[in-house]
Amino acid sequence: MRDDLIDRARGGDKAAFERLVAKDLPKLRRITRRMIGHPEDAEDVLQEALVKSWKGIGTFDGRAAFSTWLTAIVANAATDHLRARKRWRTEAQVAYANLCAGSDDLSAEVVSAASSTEFAYEVREHIAYCFACVGRSLPADEQAALVLRDVMDLSAREAATVLGISDSVLRHRLAAARTAMQDRFDGLCALVGKQGICHQCAGLRMLAPSGKQGGAFPDVAELADRMAVVRSAEPGSMAGLHAVFWRRTKEAEEAGSGSVSPESGCGTGDAVP
Repeated sequence: MRDDLIDRARGGDKAAFERLVAKDLPKLRRITRRMIGHPEDAEDVLQEALVKSWKGIGTFDGRAAFSTWLTAIVANAATDHLRARKRWRTEAQVAYANLCAGSDDLSAEVVSAASSTEFAYEVREHIAYCFACVGRSLPADEQAALVLRDVMDLSAREAATVLGISDSVLRHRLAAARTAMQDRFDGLCALVGKQGICHQCAGLRMLAPSGKQGGAFPDVAELADRMAVVRSAEPGSMAGLHAVFWRRTKEAEEAGSGSVSPESGCGTGDAVP
């Protein structure tokens, strides 16, 4: 059946191509979302990659599985997108929080999103957001290796094939990414390290109305524990608030604005001592 769809797609049958893609679309969307974070940018990259794959379907020779071929186009499109842009600061969320606390308009925007009927604080969803945000501080090649191997749970061989690199290069990039993410979260996240400067989880939980403050904070001190949370998390009740965060953080990082030293919470009124 799949071979028949591939033959029909090669022959110009767009409907057959769309049926082929449909099975992998959720996975492909998760790759761009975890690598790029910003929802509109992630979707744009995904759609551009799908257009590229449709135009290049005639080059698919069957040496790799169709899913692997398609994943490679999407993952490499996301990597190219990140390479073309300035890497974010590790403390991008802190910088945005400081800007937000100093602006009535930015602060009101957060409060408005958190006051919507759809909003509820879900710590696992927010941990996944933070992972993607901090991941933007990694070199694009390292971030791609980390997402494919540790978030998407591809085998080492498949991840290396998708990225077009050797197994040894993949291991090197993955080790560097894991070390960097552990070190950066140790100094940033209060859930991970005792000296973490970011208390966003606690602040947002306090901002949520009673009955919508989520469950207990999970133990995510180890990178593997964090990866397990990120692997299973999907956008949900915090999607609207996170969309605001992504838009404003992107603006701040492109401009290099905002202090990375913690000053106050964003929209919560909680000053950092």
